[in-house]
Amino acid sequence: MIRKLVLRCLVQLENINSQIAPVIDEVIRKNQLSEADRRLLTEIVYGTIRWQGHLDWIIQQFIKPGFRLDLQMSYILRVGVYQLLYLDKIPNHAAINETVELANQKGQKSKNFVNAVLRAIQRSADSLILPQLEVDPILHISLKLSYPKWLVKKWIGQFSPKWALEFCQASNQIAPVSIRTNTLRIDRHKLAMSLRKGGNQVVESRIAPDGLLLTKTNPIRSLREFQAGLFQVQDEAAQLVAHLLAPQEKSEIVDLCASPGGKTTHLAQLVGNVTNVVAVDLSTKKIERIQENCQRLGITNVHTRVANAKTDEIEALVAADLILIDAPCSGTGTLRRHPDIRWKRTAKQILDLANLQLEILIKVATQIRSGAVIVYSTCSTEVEENQEVITRFLEACPRFSVEPAHDYLPFLPANAITSDGYLQVFPHTHSVDGTFAVRLRKID
Repeated sequence: MIRKLVLRCLVQLENINSQIAPVIDEVIRKNQLSEADRRLLTEIVYGTIRWQGHLDWIIQQFIKPGFRLDLQMSYILRVGVYQLLYLDKIPNHAAINETVELANQKGQKSKNFVNAVLRAIQRSADSLILPQLEVDPILHISLKLSYPKWLVKKWIGQFSPKWALEFCQASNQIAPVSIRTNTLRIDRHKLAMSLRKGGNQVVESRIAPDGLLLTKTNPIRSLREFQAGLFQVQDEAAQLVAHLLAPQEKSEIVDLCASPGGKTTHLAQLVGNVTNVVAVDLSTKKIERIQENCQRLGITNVHTRVANAKTDEIEALVAADLILIDAPCSGTGTLRRHPDIRWKRTAKQILDLANLQLEILIKVATQIRSGAVIVYSTCSTEVEENQEVITRFLEACPRFSVEPAHDYLPFLPANAITSDGYLQVFPHTHSVDGTFAVRLRKID
């Protein structure tokens, strides 16, 4: 049954608008699964998606040249090969037999085909030879670490082969659950002690002042501390953005593109649940997610608005002192948590997103007063969405200047701040999601 549910998830993820976590959550919700089965389902779906490119390369070595697999057969074989190569806890014979059964509805011929391919891979996969890194770094990284060639080529060109290799390796690791202490209700030390008493393995973040890492935990929503609003799930790097904005009591704060409210609630927390924070996003559904998080965390100083930051005049901006633009982005910094992103992004999407980000920045810049501060942030690693957007913005809006991030984040290591004063961290250098942020002040 589990493999059938795995296959259902993988087929749903072919939809360009689908996301891996909600797809898995929905399947789990609709089926009565034990905790062990939930973990197995999640591991196989995430692993098959993460290693899809590598799995396809292996499969192609064991079928006739030019033979085309239909979508369902491709996923059936990927699931089987993933279990053979990456899941030691599942015996090879069980992995093969269960995968063959997935092809049952396609007939005996298909079952025989799947069985033959998997047994051949079981015998001979170790003998396959990849292109050498020194000879063809793009193909080597793409095939070995399972990334689209165009992305690997892009990263090598913008950074270096060493950067691309290390980034891809780090982005294939499974990230621990990262949470932010709700200091309105508890301090980090007491929260860590409480979670440990519940059998969770907890490590304090080295870069986020209120952050904790759960290296072993039960489902988050089942934790008493979550239900009591003692923490918010949020990556360590994302927790730095509110500190960069440096909110003070009596500041007028606006958070644009705010859903699901991780940074909104952090800003509210940093001002002691007193100063008003206006959270803005595109739809009522997005606003409802912010409100749900505020309610659980006991936050009462957030006021929500439905508006389009790209096109709308937003009244709250006129008097705002601090504005956060956590812009829609490609999300390539979050590949540890969202491995499906690598297969869904295109070069055109990245350029379109960069243009959208610039349009939002310029629209906001025209509505705010002199002296107001914008923090622009993304969870992207792409130069087009980060440094180039800021360069283009400063050319279009010369009345803005960059305020160095290290003045507001003095606790960070030096390599977390660029020479231009931007915050930028990566999975392979800081063991966090890739994040970019810059603080901009409008001057007279």
